[in-house]
Formats: sequence, C-alpha cells, structure tokens
Amino acid sequence: MSSLLPLEPSAAGVADRDIDPKLVDLADAEADEILSAIASRTARDILAAAYEEPRTASDIADAIESSVQNVSYHLDRLCDADLLEVVETWYSEQGREMAVYGPTSVALVLYAGAEQSTPSITTALERVLGGVGVVGVASLLVHRRWRALQPSVRAVRGESAQQSVVDAASAFATGPGGVALWTGLLVVAGLFVLWYWRTYRPARRRTA
Repeated sequence: MSSLLPLEPSAAGVADRDIDPKLVDLADAEADEILSAIASRTARDILAAAYEEPRTASDIADAIESSVQNVSYHLDRLCDADLLEVVETWYSEQGREMAVYGPTSVALVLYAGAEQSTPSITTALERVLGGVGVVGVASLLVHRRWRALQPSVRAVRGESAQQSVVDAASAFATGPGGVALWTGLLVVAGLFVLWYWRTYRPARRRTA
C-alpha cells in the first residue's frame, strides 16, 4: 500500500459527513444506471470497500485483490451513477495527487412500489401539526362557550388586566377547554405512535 499524505487534515468517513440515505424507486430511470454500475461482483466489492472507509483506487485494488486499471474503470461508472465521489485528495510520497473515493450517501436503498404508499415521517409530522391546530381551535371554542355561560366577576373583584389574563389562563387550563386540548393532543400523539409502529416495525423485522 502506498504511503499517502492527506491534502486536508479532516477525515472523510461516512460518519463524519453530513449525507443522507439514497432512496431510488426501481421504476425510476436512475435505477437502470445504478443497477448497471453494480452488476458485476467487482463493482459491488469496490462499493463495499468505499463504504467501509474512503480509499484511493490503488488502496481499493489492494483491498479487493484486483488491478488498478479494473478498479478505475468501475470507479468511473460508480461515480457516473452518483454512488461514489471524490471526497478528498491525498499526495503520495512522490508528490503525486491521488483521489480518495467515498460514498455519496450513508446508505443505498432500492425499493419497489409507489412512494406514496409509505408516507415519510416529515409528511406524518405535517399531518400531526395540522391535527394539533384543529385540536387547539376546537379547545378554544369549547372554552369560549363555557365562559359565556359563566357569570362575569371581573367588575366586582376589580381585577387588573394582568390578573385577568392570569385568571383566564388558569380558567382555560382547569376548565373544559383545557380538558379538550389535552385529550385531543393525547389522541393525536397516540395516532402518530400507532402509525409509526405499523409502518416501520415490519421493515425493521425484515432487516433484522
């Protein structure tokens, strides 16, 4: 293995880089290029070696016991398929620049089926926030209706505006509006947990 000097001191491992998983639907045109790039065993070995640790072409060749020319050919195809990229540049002891290849994503996931069949967590959270908003509005309406049925005591007690706000908040928290709010939030949270468990637990079982 050749002795190399990093051009930059920062490490370029997968864990040290802010990259996301790569999700590709088998029905997409991109999947054709990816499947073509990883069709050979050598290409898959190169990809696995780069995921273990970013390496130069010569280091990858040593790791998988192949020639540098063969590895370079597959590296070009893997880079064209956006599976690998040059993450760093090192200098050999002779002063020659050598590209260091690493993965473009923390994981590659090829899946079949409509994407909308499994909503993302972001979509689910957006729906949760919408549900929270509906619950909040409903609880305020309940509270206003309840307050309208209560006798007004502010004029008799001579409350200040600040004290009135405190009393109003306390009345909301302990009245039907507060009960409706917390009940609604618990229902929304329960539905989110149930959705998450039913959606992602089967996937975890398959990968276990």
